[in-house]
Amino acid sequence: MRRKAISLYDVAKAANVSKSTASLVLNNKLGNGFSVTDEVRDRILSVSRKLGYRPNLVAQSLSKLNREMIHILGGSHALHDLGDIYQTAVNKIISMIDSDFEDYNITLDMSLHHENKSELPPWRVSAAVILARCNPATIEDLEQTNIPYVVINGPAGKLGSQVLPDDVNGMKLAVKYLVELGHKRIAYAGPECVAVDYWWAKNGAVSIPAFLKGHSSVHDRHQTYLEQMGAYGLAPMLGHEKPPSTVKTYKNLHDSAVNYIQKTVLQDKATAIIVYGHMEAINLLQVAQALNISVPEKLSIICFCDQHACNIMSPSMSFIDLMSEEMGQAAAELIIRQLEHYELRKPEIVKLPERLIIRDTTSKPPND
Repeated sequence: MRRKAISLYDVAKAANVSKSTASLVLNNKLGNGFSVTDEVRDRILSVSRKLGYRPNLVAQSLSKLNREMIHILGGSHALHDLGDIYQTAVNKIISMIDSDFEDYNITLDMSLHHENKSELPPWRVSAAVILARCNPATIEDLEQTNIPYVVINGPAGKLGSQVLPDDVNGMKLAVKYLVELGHKRIAYAGPECVAVDYWWAKNGAVSIPAFLKGHSSVHDRHQTYLEQMGAYGLAPMLGHEKPPSTVKTYKNLHDSAVNYIQKTVLQDKATAIIVYGHMEAINLLQVAQALNISVPEKLSIICFCDQHACNIMSPSMSFIDLMSEEMGQAAAELIIRQLEHYELRKPEIVKLPERLIIRDTTSKPPND
């Protein structure tokens, strides 16, 4: 059962003091002719903690502006890699709200949190945007206090909204494009396939990051790859016949990008690789060049990514655009709509079609 947000009035009533007294104590503004006994002060603070009251610290400083606070969660895990799709989404949210909605302010959380404690800040927020995921305690807190929230590219609770890219259609586009170019030996490098020196790797072991464990993109892209290869009468490359577990930590299929290229391209004769993300794609591209495998003349590479990240690669990477800027815009519009039309608030799912962007890393397969 949802509970309403605890107000200053609720604290004052439970502590049997006036609202002004509770405010002065909780905001540490005693003095200037006003004082309370230690017993009253301790009672107010105890009641505040027991009720879970969050003082509206930021809103207090903005009270004259009457602004709503929108809090973005998940920065610590989603904004780490250069060119990450969430960076573009966040940039779009901030620029859009700053330019078009002057009654709103945004805060961004880059902190690491305990997995069993709510990630919401100590001040009161009007709405939240979650990047990929947050812990269950945070979802419970949001839903019990009836704070509207939207998750970008991740799962939501029963009262939350989602903005998602269509990974199934994206993989279909990638396989179709390569098949039409004439490729028959098409491999897929998922997040567990290539050893990349990522921040989540510990003790030399490489696995996908915690926020991707069980993520729909891992399953949807791999499973759709298998299905589409079968639909075109093509055999998946060796080592890719079985979809990986979406519950346990993923195992590497190969010790490193070097071994991956040596086995998949030099040994198994793959002429094209579809890659889960741009960091893995960069690693594979560098290794291919080091082994004198010219891209795209001998090997085509295409990845799922954000347009900005692919723009800075050399050669320019062909990619499936995850529509990160559009996800940011859709999330901002959804949150504003729910804040401004409270009576019409309901969970929504916005799924954006991915698109194929052809650049310089894909071509027809070699003749030999």
